[in-house]
Amino acid sequence: MSTWTLPQALFNPLTAPAPLGPAELLAGPLGLVAFILLVPLVRLVARTHRRSALVLAGLVWLFATLGWHATVVLVAGIVAASAWVAMLGALRRAARLSSGVMIALVWGGLHLLLLPLWWFPHGLAYGWAAARPSALHALGFSYFLLRLVAWGVDLARNPTDLLRPADTLCWLLYPPCMRNGPLLLRQQFLDRLDAWEPRQAPARRLAAKRLGSAWLGLAGLAIAAVNTPRVLAGAPDFFTAPQDYTTSELVRAFYLIPIQAYLFLWAYNEIAAGLATWIGIRVDDNFKWLPRATSVRDFWRRWHVTVGAWLRNYVYIPLGGNRGHVVPLRYLAVFGYCALWHGSSWSFLAWGLSQALALTVQRGWDRLRERLGWQGRPAGRAWTVLCWLVTMHYQIATIVVFADFEHLGLRLFPELARRLLGG
Repeated sequence: MSTWTLPQALFNPLTAPAPLGPAELLAGPLGLVAFILLVPLVRLVARTHRRSALVLAGLVWLFATLGWHATVVLVAGIVAASAWVAMLGALRRAARLSSGVMIALVWGGLHLLLLPLWWFPHGLAYGWAAARPSALHALGFSYFLLRLVAWGVDLARNPTDLLRPADTLCWLLYPPCMRNGPLLLRQQFLDRLDAWEPRQAPARRLAAKRLGSAWLGLAGLAIAAVNTPRVLAGAPDFFTAPQDYTTSELVRAFYLIPIQAYLFLWAYNEIAAGLATWIGIRVDDNFKWLPRATSVRDFWRRWHVTVGAWLRNYVYIPLGGNRGHVVPLRYLAVFGYCALWHGSSWSFLAWGLSQALALTVQRGWDRLRERLGWQGRPAGRAWTVLCWLVTMHYQIATIVVFADFEHLGLRLFPELARRLLGG
């Protein structure tokens, strides 16, 4: 009897004996750093040719960081997906499609277009031999998917919206929100593009502050990476054989892997915000003082804020939001989709389930306190510290599950617990 299996496993840079090479780093989200060199030219050309400056700079940056082959594939995918949305929008304006049918076709068509990259994460050649990162996220396909779905859904609801092809192309090719967010929706970008005055002096001080924060984040990321246990070539990693590693190494892996994930995403957000501020078309922050989170719900108000807003507005609310008695099933749908959006790994599904479960438990706890008249209780500094510790350790543990593509933490956690409890 055959069993269904997920497709080819993703490359895991956390456990790879050899680090990513320069070309691979450029092809990934951190390749946005290279766009710094183009910003002065963008501002200069934009004084007379705003749209041409944005489109050409985006294409030059893609070619410089991806090579011609991946650039052609990425741009072709963007054009095909945009044409699908635009065609459905034309049919909707002609009253040949209802809003619901168009939304279904937007969702179905765009996801079918990306299915090969989900099923074969290394199927797109980047133009060099060691193309290990997943094209779905490293090149930005996953973020294009969310942006285009939102555009299609909004167009289905408001079919009179103008197409504005040149401005839409600027939106699609705007590097600060291309590969790893922040998620900037079409109408948000168009409003900011209309208000853009490239002849005005840029906010250099604020841009420098954000870019400086990014370098601090990257320095912290480097320190965390250096102190994460090394995996020797040919040896099993700490997820596969934790018994081969010291207690200190396992504890460091437990804490530093989530810290690496956070610092990477936070530093990228600062780079994107700094460049966007320098150009003059801002993007929204993806993180809001995450270390202050004292509950799972609070965590999700601070972590990947723009993606969280997209999940709320385009998945959770259309499914019914907070109404009725099946809210936990909606949590499961939201985080199940979020897990699959990340790629083809059982660890992503386990992580999504853990978030849905935690939000369900918190919802039950909040409703119990309301029923018992305990609003505002327990309270006090000690309770806040306890909530913070529980929240942070739960999220740290679930991020470790997320990062353990093969074993979901089921080997690391028991071994670490046995060591710490003296078993």
